[in-house]
Amino acid sequence: MASFEPDTGTDHAFQLHLPAADPPPGGFPLLWLLDAPTTWGPMQQALDAADRADSVVVIGLGWQGAGPVDQGLRRRDFTPPAHGGVPAPRGGGEWGHDGDCGRFLDLLAGTLQPLAAEQLPVDPSAQVLAGHSLSGLFVLDTLVRRPDLFCAWAAASPSLWWDGKRIFTELDRHAGDALRGRRVLLTVGSEEQRVGPEKPVRIEGEQAAALLGEPHMIDYTSAFAERLSGLGADCRFELIEGEGHGSVLPAAMSAVAAMMPGR
Repeated sequence: MASFEPDTGTDHAFQLHLPAADPPPGGFPLLWLLDAPTTWGPMQQALDAADRADSVVVIGLGWQGAGPVDQGLRRRDFTPPAHGGVPAPRGGGEWGHDGDCGRFLDLLAGTLQPLAAEQLPVDPSAQVLAGHSLSGLFVLDTLVRRPDLFCAWAAASPSLWWDGKRIFTELDRHAGDALRGRRVLLTVGSEEQRVGPEKPVRIEGEQAAALLGEPHMIDYTSAFAERLSGLGADCRFELIEGEGHGSVLPAAMSAVAAMMPGR
């Protein structure tokens, strides 16, 4: 039985879903699932529901240690160094350190992807990157900077508000034919917008702060999808009705499972 336990010398932890079935010619498609402490369970359920558990390899990326995820580690791995002011994590506290997503991308592309291709029965040309919230931002930042690394990209409720919507500027800077034809999935819950015409009517006053989504989550996500489509990407935007920033995960992971290659 194959395993994936790379000795990276970092504080990352890995989970592996390996089909019991024999691999197809060329290997299984491979899903790199970020934020595994919160996304792993919903993804396993989604694969079972879609009858894809025996046709997809999944590597979940998280961090060592028990208990709640250190939000400072998420910021470190999934965000670039901030140019402007950065809000504190939900619930207060401190992030602990600045973003350093370039180092995490180097680990993923330079170490983990080659190891997976060497150790697992996967198709290196059929790799998908998926994340939620801050890791959804990382998915799209990586798409903009390194569109060659994966065959498809999935960002659930991406934190596009980060650092004054800087990802939009980065998209304009790096835009070109490299994004043409790239498969991208963007999802967001209908309850994640706190202001503007998309704000749920019942969300008012103190109730608004209870939502984890930033004020313009739907506006920003749909706008980014339109920008990508305008650049020739094969981009699908999905608004998931009735769900907030956390409760959206099961439906979002189901959408990711449905977009996986191999069927």
